[in-house]
Amino acid sequence: MNKEYRRQNLEDIIKQPIEYKINHAKERIKEFYEKMDGKVYVAFSGGKDSVVLLHLVRSVYPEVKAVFSNTTNEYVEILNFVKTIDNLIEVKPKISFNQTVEKYGFPLVSKKTARAITDLRENKPTTKNVRNLYLTGMTMEGHFCQSYKLAKKWYKLWKEAEFDITNKCCDILKKEPLHRFEKETGLKGYIGTQVKEGGFRKNSWINNGCNIYTANNEKSRPLSIWTTEDIWEYIQKNNIEYSKIYDDVEKNGVIIKGEKRTGCAYCAFGAHLENKEDLNRFERLKLRKPKQFEKMMNLKNNGITYREALKFVGVKI
Repeated sequence: MNKEYRRQNLEDIIKQPIEYKINHAKERIKEFYEKMDGKVYVAFSGGKDSVVLLHLVRSVYPEVKAVFSNTTNEYVEILNFVKTIDNLIEVKPKISFNQTVEKYGFPLVSKKTARAITDLRENKPTTKNVRNLYLTGMTMEGHFCQSYKLAKKWYKLWKEAEFDITNKCCDILKKEPLHRFEKETGLKGYIGTQVKEGGFRKNSWINNGCNIYTANNEKSRPLSIWTTEDIWEYIQKNNIEYSKIYDDVEKNGVIIKGEKRTGCAYCAFGAHLENKEDLNRFERLKLRKPKQFEKMMNLKNNGITYREALKFVGVKI
């Protein structure tokens, strides 16, 4: 399956039945294992995708370790579930989420917007072309790129907000501990990302396929062509245990919907888009775990609380 074939047939490949995807995933798992001489691990987040990934990998190689990168920003339900997984190693970041917020700011709106705001605020002479890209969408070559242009509604974050926002959380809290683990052990990871999760992952899969063997970036993504529906079908068919955070619960007479995605509990990327839902991620957390919610809301950057910052960008609290 070459690059051009993947580009032209991606949608048809994604529509393939679950049996095809299982076989395809196991082939990629075996290929990567053999290429790495068995020096591999599964990046395990405790979410539904990594549950399926771990089950698939261990169905072929039962001895492979799971590695959980504890971001210090996890749902309690995820932490409890992770404790049930055998042959698991936990790694942690050098600084906590609280310290990241204090030093760099809150994770608001999106990674791209947060990066733009940070760069615009630095106001360095070397960032002239970057500033022009964010403000006009024009590249150095004179091409217009809408996706890089900062929406005017977020100018207030650049010019008015008294707090900082950051796109560095994931790199600091999740990726760095795994990179450090790989450097110390020589192991390379299976990760549970999918092309449907974003343009970057889609383009990466088109260019490289499921397995990447470039220098200092060897990794395997056996679930690339899977969908959320595939994940749940595999879980149900194989009767696999998963974190109960995905299930609806009743508390004080109120039905609280389960999370569709887990990730970091305190992350606000995209939260402003949930205002049309009955309850957004933070309102659900408030009902499920009020103490954890209040602790989060009182985190500060430049003297401004997370609650105040969320309200500033229009997130219901």
